[in-house]
Amino acid sequence: MSSAPKILIVDDEPTNVKLVTAQLSPAGYETQGVYSGEEALELIPRWTPDLVLLDIMMPGIDGYEVVRRLKKDDRYRDIPVILITALDGLSDKVTGLEAGADEFLNKPVNAAELMARVKSLIRLKQTQDQLKQQKALPEVEGFWDRPGGGTESPLGLPTVLLVEDDEKDARLIQGYLLGEPYVVKRITGGEEAISRARQEKIDVVLLDILLPDLDGLKVCQQLKAREETRNIQVLLMTALQELEVKVKGIDLGADDYLVKPVNIHELRVRLKSLIRKKAYLDNLQANYSRALQSAITDRLTGLYNQAFFHYSLEKEVRRSAREQMALAVIMIDVDHFKEYNDTRGHLAGDELLKHLGALIRENIRDIDLAARYGGDEFAVILSHTDPDKTDLVAERIRQALARPSSPVATNGITLSLGVAVFPRDAADPQQLLHCADQALYQAKREGKNRIGTYGQSPPEE
Repeated sequence: MSSAPKILIVDDEPTNVKLVTAQLSPAGYETQGVYSGEEALELIPRWTPDLVLLDIMMPGIDGYEVVRRLKKDDRYRDIPVILITALDGLSDKVTGLEAGADEFLNKPVNAAELMARVKSLIRLKQTQDQLKQQKALPEVEGFWDRPGGGTESPLGLPTVLLVEDDEKDARLIQGYLLGEPYVVKRITGGEEAISRARQEKIDVVLLDILLPDLDGLKVCQQLKAREETRNIQVLLMTALQELEVKVKGIDLGADDYLVKPVNIHELRVRLKSLIRKKAYLDNLQANYSRALQSAITDRLTGLYNQAFFHYSLEKEVRRSAREQMALAVIMIDVDHFKEYNDTRGHLAGDELLKHLGALIRENIRDIDLAARYGGDEFAVILSHTDPDKTDLVAERIRQALARPSSPVATNGITLSLGVAVFPRDAADPQQLLHCADQALYQAKREGKNRIGTYGQSPPEE
């Protein structure tokens, strides 16, 4: 089975199908041509493309209706559509975009512009597919970053960042968007655009190319290169008529393009389309993030799970060895937990474990990692730590459970903890865990409710 992106070409003129096929095939795309809207709708369920190039004026079902039907069908609404036509009126373009088309190109189509648009939309489709298919985490590139950062619009409306240094053009565009359901913020420089995009929740950047500091093409390139700003839709604007500028912008990741003087209707319909696309990408990302968090998190306590603990421990040991910094592991076991469960019931036991998870989080640093290791056992990684102070952290956790202000009944419940330090006590992650376990067993043997430190006698009470 071919892994090349599949492109469906729909045109009632066979010569046009052959021409477009000849332009796309050398680039590695798998193409198939049909000659009517009916044929396209019949073929798509059997040969689902990654992109549709669609003529508008065809006998029978025209291109507009094909787009409408695809976008109403949950199975195919994510397939990007480029309308290609000899019609050059603005109303035709607006009708196509409102129907759900992603782009509108006029015949005769410039090969460079076609290739740039195809590449851009295929890239978008692949991103969407990857996010939808990722149900679990195969490998994590770093600690889980909890959702945060970014300042939302106080009204909850989509935010459009207008980057335009020309006062006249800026006032014109702001006037065009007056009354539209967006929050429009205007700035004048490219550097500030990048900064605002990283700090605030921006949905669309309406970006002039000619700016006094950092030009719009470079701004676009930087936004698309950063993970946290990649989904922000970039709509380039310029008075430059050169096709090369447009193609370069699309190659750098721009999502759309307007030529000045901007038409109010085209601006509004393109913004509406981009806002819809941004919301869709955000939703896919949020779904993936929830799946990711679920894959590495213990559902009961909200701490990381054992699998992610092992992954993180290996990573942190390598980093500690590289940076020549100490790292400690604390193993924690709940004393008399079985008796507590038998006496008070499993629901009470679950509440105790949730409470303990919260206590552990409260008594370690943000750079440390806490996990539920299994059952009534917990584990903590102390990164970049002072070997002589690890016992103090363990003691702080032990004492926290005994506070009288606890919202959970902890009568008779205490903690035993075992501490081991890399590289003082062990040379690798497995040995470090074994040493921390030995220290924990030592604390248990010595009477529980205490800290065992590997290689040392337990502290006197």
